[in-house]
Amino acid sequence: MQNNQNIVPKELRYGRKIGIIKRIVKRNKKLHRFFFKLFRCNRYVWILQNFWKDTDKLFNCISIETCAICNRRCSYCPISKDSRPQAMMTDKLFDKIIKELKELNYKGDVILSNFGEPLLDKRLAAFIRKIKGELGSKSTFFTNGDFLTKERFNELISAGVDNIEISQHDPEPSDPIKNLFAQISPEDWKHISYKIVKEGTQTLTDYGGLVDVETLRPFSCYPYRIIVRADGSVPLCCGDYYNEVNFGNANQRKLIDIWNNPFYRKIRNELKRGIFNLEICKRCRGILLPPKKI
Repeated sequence: MQNNQNIVPKELRYGRKIGIIKRIVKRNKKLHRFFFKLFRCNRYVWILQNFWKDTDKLFNCISIETCAICNRRCSYCPISKDSRPQAMMTDKLFDKIIKELKELNYKGDVILSNFGEPLLDKRLAAFIRKIKGELGSKSTFFTNGDFLTKERFNELISAGVDNIEISQHDPEPSDPIKNLFAQISPEDWKHISYKIVKEGTQTLTDYGGLVDVETLRPFSCYPYRIIVRADGSVPLCCGDYYNEVNFGNANQRKLIDIWNNPFYRKIRNELKRGIFNLEICKRCRGILLPPKKI
């Protein structure tokens, strides 16, 4: 008989509670199989398939695009190829979304951005304040930093924003970013995430074949996130620029009704299991080549 200790992954053979873990694993075949798969197989996919079976549970992350306008035209972003209508989400729709989230006792994350530049929306601090007051949720947004002055930064921090993710799209930090970093305190840094995006030096997504990238990095499919665009539409994912797969509109329907749509549930269940039947998903994963540009 093969010694179980040789099968148990080494990650479980070392550590502070080694004896207890070994005894439990040896006595329980299902638990033993679980740990073996967890450490020897693709962790992410396997956990999704075996522990996120409840595809009907409520989303725990929502992206609310209050501003669909962007001041930049980065070559690796679909906006550079073809701009969608320059739109702002109405106050009425935003209030409707927050009201419905409150009725659902929603406590997940709220991301106040998608394709547009959120700092072009002067209501941003007021929206963050409402999220904190009504939901108590963690709020964040993604920005190029071009309009993030120290005064605006202080306003957003006072409103209760938890994280501001700044992306550098130039070879060197822009002047607004340099000015901001020169003024903020060490305590302020806990509210900032910073990344550098360089075309040609890192893998980038092609948004379902909409932009050309040298090395493709598919989106990480997360079945428990819902996105509401500035016009109220609910697309497949954050990379579905043209709403190729549109599950409804938050102006006309409740979020929970859109979320519970049978087709939406079916797609979530497939994505959870790593099944990509939709054409946009196949293009994003590199399974299907994008249509030739004329």
